[in-house]
Amino acid sequence: MSLIYWLMGLDHPWSVAGATGWVFRAVAPLATPWLVLIALAGLVAAGLNLLPTTVATWRTRFLLVGVRLGAFALLLLLAAQVEVELNVTRRVQPTLAVLLDTSASMGLRDAGEATRLEAAKAALATGPLAKLGDQARVVRYDFDWDLHPHNDKAEPNGATRLIDSIASVSAREGDDLRAVVLLTDGNDTAGDHGRLLAPILAARRLPVHSIVVGRSDARGQARLRLGEGASVVRLGDEVRLRANLTATELPEQSVTVRVFQEGKPEPVASRENVRLGKENVDLTFVLKPERAGRYDYRVVAEGVKSAASAQALVAQRQVDVVDSRIHVLYVDIPRDERKILGHWLARDPVVDLATLTLMPKGGWYGQGAIQHKNVGEGIPNDEAELFKYDLVILGDIPRAYFRSGGDVAETRLQRLVDFVSRRVGGLVTLGGRSVYGAGQYQDSALARVLPFSLDFRDEPQIAKPFRISPTPSGLAHPLMTLEFEASTNREAWLDLPTLDGSNRVGAVRPGASLLAVRETDAGPVPLVALQNVGKGQVLSLAFDTSWRWEMMRPAEGEDYYRRFWGNAVRVLAPDPRLAPHRPQVMRYESNPAVGQTLTLATRLVDETFRPVANADISVRVTSPSGKAVTHLPKSGRQAPGLYEYDVRLDEPGSWEVATTYQGKTVTERIVAGAAQNELDDPRARPDLMAELAAATGGKSVSVEHAADLVPALDLSPRLETRPAAVALWNLPATLFLLLALVCVDCYVRKRRGMA
Repeated sequence: MSLIYWLMGLDHPWSVAGATGWVFRAVAPLATPWLVLIALAGLVAAGLNLLPTTVATWRTRFLLVGVRLGAFALLLLLAAQVEVELNVTRRVQPTLAVLLDTSASMGLRDAGEATRLEAAKAALATGPLAKLGDQARVVRYDFDWDLHPHNDKAEPNGATRLIDSIASVSAREGDDLRAVVLLTDGNDTAGDHGRLLAPILAARRLPVHSIVVGRSDARGQARLRLGEGASVVRLGDEVRLRANLTATELPEQSVTVRVFQEGKPEPVASRENVRLGKENVDLTFVLKPERAGRYDYRVVAEGVKSAASAQALVAQRQVDVVDSRIHVLYVDIPRDERKILGHWLARDPVVDLATLTLMPKGGWYGQGAIQHKNVGEGIPNDEAELFKYDLVILGDIPRAYFRSGGDVAETRLQRLVDFVSRRVGGLVTLGGRSVYGAGQYQDSALARVLPFSLDFRDEPQIAKPFRISPTPSGLAHPLMTLEFEASTNREAWLDLPTLDGSNRVGAVRPGASLLAVRETDAGPVPLVALQNVGKGQVLSLAFDTSWRWEMMRPAEGEDYYRRFWGNAVRVLAPDPRLAPHRPQVMRYESNPAVGQTLTLATRLVDETFRPVANADISVRVTSPSGKAVTHLPKSGRQAPGLYEYDVRLDEPGSWEVATTYQGKTVTERIVAGAAQNELDDPRARPDLMAELAAATGGKSVSVEHAADLVPALDLSPRLETRPAAVALWNLPATLFLLLALVCVDCYVRKRRGMA
């Protein structure tokens, strides 16, 4: 029958198990006269062979009658364009999806002498799994954070979304999919164990089988991480890389930790004989770039013995060093705090200080790097002038100043609020005799952005010396870091000289950070608090004698006064990359992994730092291999001036994002690598894979017993019945048969002497 199906022109005739429901119909039926005419012609032509004058035997005569009747029947079939409709039942090979885990944890060398990925590839290339293609249609995929077409040269990298990959392939292959085979260590970075997906697959009768590679016990593992750090540093400041080295199930040993800078073959910093053992090791490397630019630092732990993965011993950090100083405007009255603080800020290597001093008899005295005009009026009344500064320090200025000239709206005070919320500037308010409650500021625009309220009934001043007491959260805040070790930082604050008098303020507002208090008989009173206002920050100090930390410190002691104010200026200063009509590239994730879709945004503001909407921005994204894609993002109604776009990080390495607006191009580089938590606990998870397999009706085995999985696979073909239509009149076989009948008739007649 397979030959007949082949002659009928059916696809894959050898897979046809049967055909039913044969129905013949004429596409171009002939009129009755024509049918009668052709039929009579056929009978006459056939009957000529039965005349008495025919010399052939009767056997030959009847053979020729049949040949001629068959030929005329084929002519009728061709003339009427006869087709046949039937239901064809086929034997269909099952579809089998094989998913290979190529995430970073598959690079661990704990599958004998090979890595997990090497062992999984070997299981696919040799043995029973390699012969699955003879019995099924095998589709192969790789997966890490997402699903990819199979690549024989894939290297371990990226995070793992195992369950999402199974869901993706089951949706992609549809109902033809018979089973899913995983070659994996069972780790899912997203923490999804498949308990929601398994019932869905079981209902579809789609089993998930797994071949698990790697060791499930705690293997010797070392891990190097970099703590949070600034991605932008101003030229003249230090770059601090805080590294943490941990080890589990490894013998105690001495290792070397080095810091490499891209473009330099030799390390720029190193620590020898670092003792690696049960305790975590914290290391701080201090680097001082000599010029502006982008610096890629790579911290490597060398000489670690018996570690399962060398990839976990490398950490990277990208730092932009910008040649942009912090423009500080310090406004105060003549007093010791102004004198000492102004003296030091003027000598800070990254600060351009402008001071405005309100003289006792009126008028202003300006010094330093003044950025605005009309110094004699004090704080700039024009917002574009004020917005030239990055940070404003507001000292003991009486509220009456802001109402001078009949300005009942206190425009300058409102400008300071806009400076923080819209300019993204920093504002520091100092204690004194004419500020906060003592200066009747409680119903002002400034009071609304302070980190504490000014609603209280007691005296606005608290006299007598006191010692500042940082809160637990304050000790961990960068602004309060006098020493980088937690224990020594607390001791440094306790050793500071006492301060003399402070302002009484109310409770800290919700969302604000209380960094330090003053202990009183009535309870703690806020001293140092930080509040986010829009994207800017307000730091409020309820004292004005911090100069005592500088003037009364031991001769050989650490200069904690300068360190505190250096921290304050740098923490509150806005990002130097944000400037009018200059695109600023923003990203919402600092350490993206290969396979992720990263959302980026370009922020654009005008001279008064208002968002620029509907601008023509061009974004060119170049992958590590050189492929470039151009985006033309538009700002949204909800966030004008913010232009978002997605970048698919489908290659490991350094990506370049170049944003152009009005001829100005800003370039951002993004390094796509393994996810930070991919190797936190790299043990194989055969128990989770067995649970998933059991829930879906599958089987889970180790890579050493991969052959045991083949009998569990249902590779029997299924029967599938579908309707088919065959144009009999248009088949090559029909034409061939007609010609064959004519040839037979001619041949027989000639051989018998009838022609």
